Amino acid sequence: MSHNTDADARAAQAVVTHHRQLAAALTGHVTDLVTAAETGGLRQVWQHRDALLGWLHTELLPHAYAEENALYPAAAARPEGRLLVDGMLDEHRTIAALVAELEETSAPVAAAAAARALQAVFATHLAKENDLVVPLLVAAAEVSLADLLDGMHDLIGGGGQEGCGGHCGCGGDVPGDRSVTVSV
Repeated sequence: MSHNTDADARAAQAVVTHHRQLAAALTGHVTDLVTAAETGGLRQVWQHRDALLGWLHTELLPHAYAEENALYPAAAARPEGRLLVDGMLDEHRTIAALVAELEETSAPVAAAAAARALQAVFATHLAKENDLVVPLLVAAAEVSLADLLDGMHDLIGGGGQEGCGGHCGCGGDVPGDRSVTVSV
């Protein structure tokens, strides 16, 4: 791969920007669900839970799987990245387990608790990706982050608010948008 510092810097910024949008959308969905659980409106709880689950299945989980295919192999190939990637994959499994817990619960408090736990795990996960994985790849002379992300819509965003439920605030301005969807 060729290493283009400007392209890699733009790609890194696009990933971090998209992560910020994902976190904002998740926070909005979780806040809606927790608020509904606190006020006791069962219909609203399940509506917000279903909206959150829809977003998780169309946005967050495809993003995680795209990372596993695009970024993680290159990071794991570096000696300093192998254990980090193992931990990141464990966190993806934890996120998927929390999504399953959210799907299976029939109690509003349990749904709110699972959603909040998912939000906390995701926040620490994104911090590691932004602060450890992305810089590791940008610093690797033999890796081009821009090339790794070529066509990876689910990692850098789709240029709009599709699937965010109005929570992301992205305004459709996602640098590096390639408008290609990754199949999972």
